Amino acid sequence: MQTGRYLLQRLRSFKYAFEGIIAFLRSEPHARIHAVATVLVVAAGFYYRLSANQWIAILIVTGMVWITEMLNTVVEKIMDHLSPECHPRVKWIKDVAAGAVLVSALVAAITGAVIFIPIL
Repeated sequence: MQTGRYLLQRLRSFKYAFEGIIAFLRSEPHARIHAVATVLVVAAGFYYRLSANQWIAILIVTGMVWITEMLNTVVEKIMDHLSPECHPRVKWIKDVAAGAVLVSALVAAITGAVIFIPIL
């Protein structure tokens, strides 16, 4: 009985995680942009038959962009909730979180260029 309850709790945690991803996609325009970019990159990867190492690089940088964008969104929502008024420290926190997304997106773009430019 105890094992069944534990397994059910773990499955529920996955359900909540998927609900979070869906909520992110529905509420954030940047999430939808990332979704389209991800579909295009994956389609191009299949079309050009990327090697295993190339796929690993694409998956890592794509995941990095998604993770940083999601965490940036969480940071922004928390800061807006805690401090609805404009505050220099809140601005700094939100700017740094947005900067993390920019860094991950630039690394992903460079990785994509290194992989796809020679193919094209």
